[in-house]
Amino acid sequence: MIATVKRVFGFYSLPLYIMGRPFAGFYAMKYEHQGTMKIAFLNFALVCISYAISDQYASILANDAHPLQRNSLFGMMMILGALLLFSIANWSVTALTDGEGKLKDIIMAICYAMTPLVLTIAPAAVISNFLSTDEMGLYHLLMAAGMIYFVVLVFAGLITVHNYGAIKALLTILLTFVAILVIAFLISLLLTLWTQLFSFAYSVYTELMFRS
Repeated sequence: MIATVKRVFGFYSLPLYIMGRPFAGFYAMKYEHQGTMKIAFLNFALVCISYAISDQYASILANDAHPLQRNSLFGMMMILGALLLFSIANWSVTALTDGEGKLKDIIMAICYAMTPLVLTIAPAAVISNFLSTDEMGLYHLLMAAGMIYFVVLVFAGLITVHNYGAIKALLTILLTFVAILVIAFLISLLLTLWTQLFSFAYSVYTELMFRS
């Protein structure tokens, strides 16, 4: 089956195959070494581009932010931060719970699972420009479908790369969110300490310059 998809869609076959057969696709990605970081990064880049298109060109009914206040680059950085934070947190948890997936496998699985977002975000933004207020339910339905399917694929990917059962995978995902809170707290603490250290060093420098 995957060979047929590959003949039709070429290098982008595995992300599309995963949409139809998640467990078989993620198994091929990890254990048959058919997945590559290049395609994973391509999928991530396509999501970022889709977000930028949605942020800049979705109708005012879908995005009521002022055009001059929209910052697609900041949104892309937030997506990258969320990807890295979740991946590192999940890896740290599964390393303690006999997970077989490496950090690379987790990042690849999440990026490969982003295909529904690639296929829904930008089209939904374009469609939103042709919808009236009463018809905006179609836009929200399309966006919700892409996000829900993305979450389902991430769950299937984590089950496969870690070789977990569904219950254990669910528990580790819950622990992953706990780990995210811990990591975010530590990062916030380090940033606060660094800011205070910088402020202290700058005040000392200013005092020395004033006295000299």
